[in-house]
Amino acid sequence: MRFDLLSIVLTLYGLFTLYGVITRPNFYWERGRIRRTRELIGDNKTRALYLIMGVVMLGVGIWGLFFVA
Repeated sequence: MRFDLLSIVLTLYGLFTLYGVITRPNFYWERGRIRRTRELIGDNKTRALYLIMGVVMLGVGIWGLFFVA
């Protein structure tokens, strides 16, 4: 089994995004990009958007780590 750097980065990014969405720490939730998104579509829709993005990135990263030859 060979670990691809992109798969590792995607997995870590997905985990970080899920951590930020679930726990909502200030260093994550008050970043410029997320704050602007919250202003545009609201807190709940922003959480849903980033939750979906985190799950997709985590899934793609895990898929790349274990299922791509």
